Amino acid sequence: MKKQKRRKEKGITLIALIITVVILIILAGIGIGALVNQDGVVDKAKEAKLETEKKDIEEQINIMTIQSMDRYGNVIRETLKTKLEDLPDGKEIVDGEDYIGVIYPEYEFYIEVSSGKISEIRPPMVIDGVPIPGGYVASQISKEDSEEEGLVIYEIPNGATVNWTDNEDSNGKNQSTITIGGNTTNLQETVNQYVWIPADINSMVMCESNTGASQCNLVYDEVADTLTCQTHPETATNLVGRLYTSSLVNTGPGIYSYTMDFAKRDQTYYDINSYHEPNTVYYDADYNLGIDQLKSDFTAMAKSVAKNGGFYISRYEVGVNGDSKKNQKVLTAAGSDNNNYLGANKWYGLYNTIRKIDENKQMIWGCQYDQVIKFIGEPAQVGHSDRNLTTDHALSGQNEQDCMNNIYDLEGNHYEWTAEAYSTNLRAFRGGYHSLAAGGDFYPASFRDSNDPPASYIIISSRTTLYL
Repeated sequence: MKKQKRRKEKGITLIALIITVVILIILAGIGIGALVNQDGVVDKAKEAKLETEKKDIEEQINIMTIQSMDRYGNVIRETLKTKLEDLPDGKEIVDGEDYIGVIYPEYEFYIEVSSGKISEIRPPMVIDGVPIPGGYVASQISKEDSEEEGLVIYEIPNGATVNWTDNEDSNGKNQSTITIGGNTTNLQETVNQYVWIPADINSMVMCESNTGASQCNLVYDEVADTLTCQTHPETATNLVGRLYTSSLVNTGPGIYSYTMDFAKRDQTYYDINSYHEPNTVYYDADYNLGIDQLKSDFTAMAKSVAKNGGFYISRYEVGVNGDSKKNQKVLTAAGSDNNNYLGANKWYGLYNTIRKIDENKQMIWGCQYDQVIKFIGEPAQVGHSDRNLTTDHALSGQNEQDCMNNIYDLEGNHYEWTAEAYSTNLRAFRGGYHSLAAGGDFYPASFRDSNDPPASYIIISSRTTLYL
């Protein structure tokens, strides 16, 4: 009798089960990724929740602000600050001079104390009448903390800590430090620095029809964001630089002066055959620089000066990316780098490196450079034999003697390009140059001359203007 074979039972083997589970995990991962990483519903839900929370916080702030006003509509600061403490956790209350800020990690609001207006953009802080832009702090070094001596601001990254000190090393270098991510370095060599230049808009800018015999009456309307001349309505908004020129005079062996009379203006009108701004020159079209951009940039800068009573300039001749730091290689109009300098590829390379409109930065204009000279006074208008200690291009800020109102390198190291035009094909540059000083000729910071912008010059750098 034959033995009957046992029928094999059909079922899921262990290997098949494992494969099935792995496939399910992969599919689940793909599905979750689609939700989370590819504009899925989870991300959209989070964004919607955050936007709802933000609007709710703003509405609460608005109600608290109204409740904190007196009968005349003035915000009572202490009352508002007390009420703001009742907002949800996670906030920081910032008590500014003209505003109160409510800062959350994802969003922030600022209440203007004078009006109760709420904004998501922080207004500039004001210290002794000088506005401090967001992201910067005023120096706490005794020689740098007053407008009269030249107020210095430092660009401090979020999360960084600064150890301020008045101590200097044997070379006169300040020993203040900054700690970023656990690394401690010299403050002046690590972050950008700018110096405040007070300026009366009517001493610096005019409308095109002014003959130079009088100042315009430029008025800035903050609500309409307009700057117009009340004296010359025919060219009320056609703004140009009010430039002060003089002649070079030899006052001693190798010592030259370039004295500027700020009570008048030697140039009698906006003359395209002389120094003037804003305007294009012959070569600009080849480098995609047009008159609309120049006029727009000039007007934006002028409005800021009219509103704030001045502007900032880089403390040092510019370095890589337009930086303003001590002991940096200086960026020049040379075609290529050298051991002691960096090449930015002509005037246009310097101009485009410095110009960062979203950061309110431009190459300095001639009328602004004049205001720097006016602010410093006589020391900037007479050459000095001790302002250049090297026969070659030096790193920025090497000579403590070449420092006026906390601004370095105005008289030594490199000439400095401006955005000012001369005639129809040249741009103006300012200051002194190390090779001249090495040869026994000492030119002042006020010195003005011009040259071809498309040429490669290792002897010319530039300087940044920072406006608010």
